[in-house]
Amino acid sequence: MSYAGTMASCVLLTFSCLFPHVVVAQEAVGATAQLEQQMTRLIASEINQWQQQMGIKQLTSTINVRVPSGAKRLDICQSGLSIEAGAIPLGNVQRKVSCELQGWSLYVRATVKARAKVPVANRLLRRGEHISLADIEWQVVSLDASDRNLVGQLDEIVGRQVVRKLRRHQAIKSQQLDDPQWINIGDRVIIEARSNGFYANMPGEALEGGGQGKAIRVKNLSSGKVISAYPIAKGRVATQF
Repeated sequence: MSYAGTMASCVLLTFSCLFPHVVVAQEAVGATAQLEQQMTRLIASEINQWQQQMGIKQLTSTINVRVPSGAKRLDICQSGLSIEAGAIPLGNVQRKVSCELQGWSLYVRATVKARAKVPVANRLLRRGEHISLADIEWQVVSLDASDRNLVGQLDEIVGRQVVRKLRRHQAIKSQQLDDPQWINIGDRVIIEARSNGFYANMPGEALEGGGQGKAIRVKNLSSGKVISAYPIAKGRVATQF
């Protein structure tokens, strides 16, 4: 065999030995990359939708997807991946990812770090306090899973009542706020009655406490009757005909 023939055989032999490993490596990287890319795109889309829903104008995030090592043995999913829905992706995230055509599924984890400019209390606000505009300022804060139901708009905060303590410079959650308690049990109130241009008011006593939109029992001190009325302001209730 000539020298050239010998060299050609060696090259072919070497290539044939290496080629299967090259193919496997490409497939492994491809399957892993597919999982990483689609998981990242989905999380980014969900964060964007949540940002719009909350009315947050400024938000930045980093998404770190961790694909299980077993994905190296999987082929790229030709039919497209199916990723289960989940809670708003903040903090640690886990989603089930499936390839229906090829019959495999696995769990993919991710860590999502986000920072957003939101309204926060500029001092400690305790239960029962009413929030004024002077109590609020805008700050960029780090968000985690507990901030999924934060309040991102001033008009959803100012004027409301604190039901769970608000710490300084932390995102405000919806469960920490309630409508103001305008009327307390035993308060003397003005009962307003309106109907077809008719208006009258009379003194009353609140038998229940409540805020806007909640009917409470009130005793009409002029007639002695107990009626149902709706708080409309501090110390004032209205009947509805």
